Amino acid sequence: MSGILFRFASAILTLWAMSTILFFFVYLEEARSYYFDQLKLEHWPSNEEDQLIHSSIEEEKQVHTSRIQTTSIGAHYGSLIKENACTYNLPIIRPDKAEIGVQVVRVGKSSFVLELQIRDTRDHERIFATGRTVMVWCNYHTGRPFPVPPVLRAAFERMEGRSFPLPE
Repeated sequence: MSGILFRFASAILTLWAMSTILFFFVYLEEARSYYFDQLKLEHWPSNEEDQLIHSSIEEEKQVHTSRIQTTSIGAHYGSLIKENACTYNLPIIRPDKAEIGVQVVRVGKSSFVLELQIRDTRDHERIFATGRTVMVWCNYHTGRPFPVPPVLRAAFERMEGRSFPLPE
């Protein structure tokens, strides 16, 4: 994996390494959560997106039987993990120090793909593990995929410094 994965210092976590491989998925989840915190999505949904959401709910004309418990603030849309993979290359042992990089590599109509890497903080060629996560933006009431909001796509573009045009 190239060094481009680590070009955003705000998306890197430094961790004291633990020897158990089971913790790699925990590390990857923490890094993924940290990445989303850095996006600072304050204006979602926009008025246009709010209208789109409400019109799609009307079109569905389904009885409200939420498949996923929503919050008191009414978050009816969000991401779910579709696939989560981790390839282990080296064990982390004391006194190793590791850092985790996260990069969005693809944004589709209703899904996005993140690549993750756990590497030694002192020797960047020592890669402990790599990961890949496919996430789907969905309507929690129906459990069905829903288009990635433009504001989220724009946030990914700002964070990654590249565009993710809508697929045709």
